[in-house]
Amino acid sequence: MSLAQAVPNSVPTRIDLDHRLAPNMKPRSTVQTISEADSFWFGSFDVGDSKNLTLLIDTGSSDVIVNPGLYKRGPQSVDTHSTFTNTYGTTESDGSGTGTVTGTLYNDTVKFGAVIAHQTIGSAQPGADGEVLIPADGIVGFAGLEVSSFHGAPPFFHSLCDQGQVFPCRFGITLEENGKGNLFLGALDQSVFKGELRTTSIIQEWALYADIALDGKIIKKDALVELDTGTATVIGPVDDVIAIFKAASIQYVVKTSEDSGTSVTGYFPCDRPPTLGLSIPSQSNVTAATRLKSRLVSHQSSIFNIAPDQWISADNGNNNCTAILSGTDAFPIPDLWVVGQRKAPSG
Repeated sequence: MSLAQAVPNSVPTRIDLDHRLAPNMKPRSTVQTISEADSFWFGSFDVGDSKNLTLLIDTGSSDVIVNPGLYKRGPQSVDTHSTFTNTYGTTESDGSGTGTVTGTLYNDTVKFGAVIAHQTIGSAQPGADGEVLIPADGIVGFAGLEVSSFHGAPPFFHSLCDQGQVFPCRFGITLEENGKGNLFLGALDQSVFKGELRTTSIIQEWALYADIALDGKIIKKDALVELDTGTATVIGPVDDVIAIFKAASIQYVVKTSEDSGTSVTGYFPCDRPPTLGLSIPSQSNVTAATRLKSRLVSHQSSIFNIAPDQWISADNGNNNCTAILSGTDAFPIPDLWVVGQRKAPSG
């Protein structure tokens, strides 16, 4: 899920290709299995004395929140006497929905496999009608401090790095067939991908720039993209999405409401999905990296297309399908693209 409120007010127009020199530390990493349910991805965490909590792994937010009644304070727990309010977007598996979670902040331990961090966590309160917004037992965000709502407290992954639990300070996620996957902390497993690895800059630990390609040709440069494991669809600005639908001969419907603003939904023949993807790094990044002779960003881009069998958000019958791509003007940053993922096809 994406945080609908706690997002940077602006993004840099230039991308920093420098990086901080790493301290003299020995590599420390761990790999843990994750699983899919209802198009979201989950892992098993211990929070305080609450064991084996199934938490949604979300790269679109930063905070650790445990659902109402599930948090048991551990021996190192400290009540901060502070509260939190997090407003999330893309709360439904189809990419729609928003909601707010409130609760109390504690300092406690969060354990994931072999690593453990002393961490600020949120114990959520039930909604006005007793409803619970976050699926399963709660959520753990892997985005940066810029999108945290915990009053400046370090996010979980920051804590792991700062406390020497993970080095190098990086993580990766692989999503496999049959709803299984892995979350890599610190490690780079060369066996999980083929070909040359493409690297790019990230913006405020939260987003990146990519070019959008239709049928292998770049149609939009330097799109601001959030890669969000807490979203199961692809959502872009209304005007950009309409332009793509027109270019791909996809029928679309535009709706406007006071609550959710303007949205656009596309419909296409199920047996003829378009070929749309992200070119990473963006050509602007490639040009800058080449000029500066940076080894941190690839000097060549690759287009990562949406797989044809992933284009179908819903099968409406009679060879008519709802597209996985939709448009909205409801994001706090108007030009933002949120790119999620579907469950990997089996077989």
